[in-house]
Amino acid sequence: MLKLKNKHIKRIGIISYHSRYNLGTMLQAYALQEAIKELETCYVEYINYVEGIPFKQANLKIRIKKIIHKLKALPKEYRSIFYNFLNKKKLVETKKKFDLFFSTYIHTSDTAYFSLAELEQLPPQYDIYIVGSDQVWNPTFLKDNGAYFLSFLKNDENKNSYAASIGVHELSEKIKNKYANYLSSFNLISCRESSGCECLSGILNRVVTHVVDPTLLLTPKHWKTIEFPVQIEGPYVLCYILGYKKCIRSFAKELGRKYNFPVYFIVSTYLDMQEDHPLFGVGPKEFLGLIRHARYVCTDSFHGTIFSINYKRDFYSFYKREGGEPFGDNSRIPTLLREYSLINRLKDEEFIEEEDINYEEISRLLFQKRHDSLLYLKKIISS
Repeated sequence: MLKLKNKHIKRIGIISYHSRYNLGTMLQAYALQEAIKELETCYVEYINYVEGIPFKQANLKIRIKKIIHKLKALPKEYRSIFYNFLNKKKLVETKKKFDLFFSTYIHTSDTAYFSLAELEQLPPQYDIYIVGSDQVWNPTFLKDNGAYFLSFLKNDENKNSYAASIGVHELSEKIKNKYANYLSSFNLISCRESSGCECLSGILNRVVTHVVDPTLLLTPKHWKTIEFPVQIEGPYVLCYILGYKKCIRSFAKELGRKYNFPVYFIVSTYLDMQEDHPLFGVGPKEFLGLIRHARYVCTDSFHGTIFSINYKRDFYSFYKREGGEPFGDNSRIPTLLREYSLINRLKDEEFIEEEDINYEEISRLLFQKRHDSLLYLKKIISS
């Protein structure tokens, strides 16, 4: 936590997913914090809320639980590979990279909170509260927890959202009623996806502003100041895959064969370890450098797609889950691609290569969207 020298300086508290061992999560947390600091001299920090158990234990326990669940469903011949993934010492290096980034760049409250009840005991200490970004309003994750709707505050507190994401294709009537109740006391509301804006506008009968993901508020010039240099010579295909669909790997390898480029895999699942060029020890800083210098990017990650656009890379995106756009959080990537007329970069089973992306018009559009979104953020912190 930064020490506050001027007691009259504006204090801004953000609540979001900010501490998970996920590249997009940690980079969006950094980006929103930095964008606010660049707009106005103020004190900004994350309310250090990690539901259930402390940060350093939470992510590892949850990850292992999920891995064990998947392991039980695997054929016996694959189980040894999965156990090997759990015990891989190189994964410890990845964790260290995340921990170092978090301690260096993410400013949090001195006190950590592990339940909504603890947050409800929090005395008023910020002038402005902001929810965002990431999938903070995804009903699959939230269940009955109103923390990410600032339900622990009084209704007269200055509540706002920046680029909050619903993350799913549609909401049930029960969830809509619950969200309407939560958001009725908010000052300014914005969403990351246009579909989320339309949904909440209909529920609340008020304007819900469409803004860019926090990572797009920062230019490539800014991101370069914190990235780690790439240790790969020559052009390469980069894969960042969070799901288990085989078509993504097949597509990337076909690109590699066609152009005689090596294909590198950021290790996110046990499948990446079986590839010829697995990349261990990739934290947020390393990820930035790898994306910037890749000749092609193949990803099912929302932020993998976001950074490819921001860095003007040639990329191909895929649904993370089976079933197409209506399933799970699949709708996020096609919604983003349509905004920039890049829906042809969304692929599936068949290998169909597209022409290299002409970023001239896309860059103009992104410049305007970034400008408008910064004005919206300025409106929040000036309120």
